[in-house]
Amino acid sequence: MELTRWKRWGLELYFALLRFVLPAECAICEGTLGIGSRSAVCAPCWGGIRVLHPPFCPRCGRPFWGRALAHPPSHLCQGCRTRPPQYLLARSAVLYERDDPLREFLLLFKHGRRIGLGGHLGRLMAERTEYLFGHPTIDVIVPVPLHRRRERDRGFNQADVLASAVARRLHRPVLRKGVQRIRPTPPQAGKVRDRVRNVRGAFAVRSPAEIEGRSLLLVDDILTTGATVNECAKVLMKAGARAVLVYTLARAL
Repeated sequence: MELTRWKRWGLELYFALLRFVLPAECAICEGTLGIGSRSAVCAPCWGGIRVLHPPFCPRCGRPFWGRALAHPPSHLCQGCRTRPPQYLLARSAVLYERDDPLREFLLLFKHGRRIGLGGHLGRLMAERTEYLFGHPTIDVIVPVPLHRRRERDRGFNQADVLASAVARRLHRPVLRKGVQRIRPTPPQAGKVRDRVRNVRGAFAVRSPAEIEGRSLLLVDDILTTGATVNECAKVLMKAGARAVLVYTLARAL
């Protein structure tokens, strides 16, 4: 057992020395990182991520453009006016567009199994939490679940990685089984009504006693139409949650 411990320490020291001696490549652009860099991404790629600032819909966080900029801060987007979401409010840390580095970040994180990148992205979310939410009453953090087969194939749940970083910042526990995905769903695509139909009945709360009377922060990676987080919020509210707030890393345009 002692030999195993010494071997582990030796390997850690070996790779630490390599980081200081050999230049590493940026995981996004493959440019050279500085010798001794502990980051997986170069500064230009990291700086290319666009953080999300107001104005946006005060309910769902959808960014306002064009003529919508003339509306007062209390103005709700058309979707929230015609069909109010099940959650109290939603916010996103950054914008998601196909021509910026964030897409490559997420592809490497989710499908390339570069969980370390998830740590970087989670810390970005954590740092912006107070700016986006102020000081709301949050009792527990709940990651949006993957179906067990998809999580087994991927090896982790990306929402769980992000939720853990936010939880450390807020000093709140993570309730990983707060809501469960009880049937697999195909990747979200198509029109809003198709996405809503895709996730209807896909989630359930197994232990309402863990939910009842608590204010929850539901965490996911990307918010597009909001169908997934809205369905999660619906079952959480039916289980007795006092309020559900949504926080995603990115907001797709």
